[in-house]
Amino acid sequence: MNKLLTILGTKRLFDCRSITTRIAADGKDVSKNKQYENRITLIGSDNSVSITDLKNAQNLSTRRDLKLVKIQDADSKTRRPVYKLMTNAQYHDEELSRRKEKKAASDSNTLKGQKLMTISSKIADHDILTGCKKMGKLLEKQYEVKVVISGDESEHPKLERIYTIIEKNLKTVGKVVQLRTKGNNMRFQIVPIKDKTDQSKVEATSGQNNNNDNNKGPL
Repeated sequence: MNKLLTILGTKRLFDCRSITTRIAADGKDVSKNKQYENRITLIGSDNSVSITDLKNAQNLSTRRDLKLVKIQDADSKTRRPVYKLMTNAQYHDEELSRRKEKKAASDSNTLKGQKLMTISSKIADHDILTGCKKMGKLLEKQYEVKVVISGDESEHPKLERIYTIIEKNLKTVGKVVQLRTKGNNMRFQIVPIKDKTDQSKVEATSGQNNNNDNNKGPL
């Protein structure tokens, strides 16, 4: 009887093992665990949500002539990446939205720092314009430019003229703040223009000043 039970037990063990394993050519057991592709969360063009794998999602997008766009690397709850099927119109709107967000983030960036430019009242007009180009590049890179124009007390009209040339040439990329005269020096800062509203205000102010300053120097 014991011998019969042993034989039956061995048979059950073999039957059980045959379900979960297979025998390789060398006689070793090889696991038959099914390999699943990584699952994703798929949002349809109608905002329906389903769970599938990436290959099926790609096939679906091809059949329906839709764009398959990855919108999230991994959801915090499911740990699955999130993809969305979009029509051409939806994809175009999404791209415009991303560009607006990127521009808004860029406009909200703080200044990278301050650069000092010292100018003598004896500077030539050509050198003033060269200096304006340098200041313009700094403003475009989000730097604040601090300008000091130095000269004798009798040269105050020259300081005003140099200031006017700088202000006119940089009005599209920067605006002048904290203009002040101290001793023989004229000092002011130029900060980058971050939006069209600020630029319009600067241009309006400059337009009013132009009526009185037409003969003060080159643009």
